[in-house]
Formats: sequence, structure tokens, C-alpha cells
Amino acid sequence: SEANADACNGTVITHHGKELIVRGDNDETISCQLRQNLGTIVCGDHIVYEYIDPDSEPKSAVVVALNERNNILQKSGFGGKAKAVAANIDHVIVVCSLVPKPNSYLIDRYLVATENLPARPLIVINKIDLLDEENEHVVNDINAIYETIGYRVLETSATQNTGIDELQSMLAGSTSILVGLSGVGKSSLVKDLLPDIDIRIGEISAASKEGKHTTTVSTLYSLPTGGNLIDSPGVRDFSPVNLDKEQILNGFVELKPYRGKCKFANCSHTNEPGCAITEALEEGEVNPQRVNSFRKMLEDSEQ
Repeated sequence: SEANADACNGTVITHHGKELIVRGDNDETISCQLRQNLGTIVCGDHIVYEYIDPDSEPKSAVVVALNERNNILQKSGFGGKAKAVAANIDHVIVVCSLVPKPNSYLIDRYLVATENLPARPLIVINKIDLLDEENEHVVNDINAIYETIGYRVLETSATQNTGIDELQSMLAGSTSILVGLSGVGKSSLVKDLLPDIDIRIGEISAASKEGKHTTTVSTLYSLPTGGNLIDSPGVRDFSPVNLDKEQILNGFVELKPYRGKCKFANCSHTNEPGCAITEALEEGEVNPQRVNSFRKMLEDSEQ
């Protein structure tokens, strides 16, 4: 069928009950119904919509097509089933904090999930204003482990506005999402990056047919510096969903070079003789903490 001349391209800002709120490429914010046969559509999806009645106020439209996704972020939902949360993500900001002390296994799980999206990860150590002699080693350890293997580590403080400008410039021109456990200060970072978030929530509510927008659903906001930030309360526990052995190895960037170098083709990289990863560990070529994470993730995935 020929494309309708009135068809517009847009990005899904949020899912609101049965309606989608869409930001058109013409910068309008519009409520859209969903055609039945398009499957699940999530925040960040690029779609095509057509007006139902262009003269009605507020305008309404229907989503008629879903464009191909670069990636889809999933979390495990009820009963272990994967649930799509957001699409077309360029950056995953892994937020940990000085207090409570970061859990490196958790950071590694976020990184593995990000590498398999694929998207670019950035590690943020928040609450850096709480730095003292007691916890200084925490920052040094994270830098030592992750910058060595090529990841960017940024130190921020939402209360003192440390590192926020740098974070903003790193997010410019891309679509990013913040992940991390509750208590690491994600919501205060979001407020620093989006000072007018309450106004934006009001705009979404105004475009909605279903009333007030809540902050409990994933929502995409345009950043003042260009680019988008997805605020997704639901991905606090975001971790790899049903990844196999190959994908887990793929997620440990510094272990990938050892792929296929083991004595046995089906090596589990734990206790077999001639394991290339074990040898690299003994030679001091790879970080013991990362290898432990890798083995634990393999073990967890088999259960």
C-alpha cells in the first residue's frame, strides 16, 4: 500500500494505559492509538503515525508502522519471561555510588547486558561528595578494573553538581538510559540532567487522553544538550535476560580474545585443563575479580 501523505515519523515517549504518547519529528507531542497487529511497542521505538482527525484538539492519531529497532532492552518479568522496556538505546549509564559500596558483580552484569544489546556503557560513581580516606579505595578499585579494559568511569555528585556538565556532554546527540540499584541517586541525577522534568511530565499529561502521567513508566525526555534520556524506574533490576555462554563471554570484552583458544571446544572456563582464560588469569593478564564474575554468571545462567 502506498504511504499516506499525512503519515508522520515519531518516537514513542511513553506508554500510557492503552495509548502511546509520541513525539513527532515535527516536535509535536501527540496521543496515538495502536493498530492491533504491531506487537509490543515501547519507549524509544521509532514509529509512523497518521492523524485520525487532524482538526480535533488535542489531536489524536494512530500508529501504523514500527520501524526496525537497533536494539531492545529487556528485563525479566513475572515467571522469568522477558519484558521489553525500551528500544534504540545508544548509551547505558551504569550508576553506582560511593555509599552504599558498589557491587562489582552487579556492575559486570549490567555491562554484559549492555554489550549484548549492543550499546555503549558508561560507569558513573555517584555521591562522590562522600569521598573520604576510608572509601577512597572504592573509587581507585573501580577505575583500576574498568578503565584498564577500556570503559569510561565518571565521578559525579548530584548535590554538589560535580561531573554533571561532563555527563551531559557525553550524552549529547544519543539516547541514553540510567540503570542501577535504588539508593545510588539515579533520580537526583535525572533531575540534574532534566531540570524541567516536572514541566515535561505536565506536557505529556496534557497530550494524554487518559489523564495524569505517572513517573512509574519508562519515559523518554529530550535533553537540553540534544539527545534523549530514558527514565525507566522499571530497570533498577535490569540484568542479562537468558543469555547463553557465548553471549556472556561476548559481554566480557577483555576475555573475548581467548575465545576458541582453550584445549577443549566445550570448555566451561572453570576447571578444565588447558583453559585459555585460566592460563591468562595465572599469567596476570586478566583481572581475578572479572574472571570470578564471568564464572559466577556462567553458573547462574545454567540454573
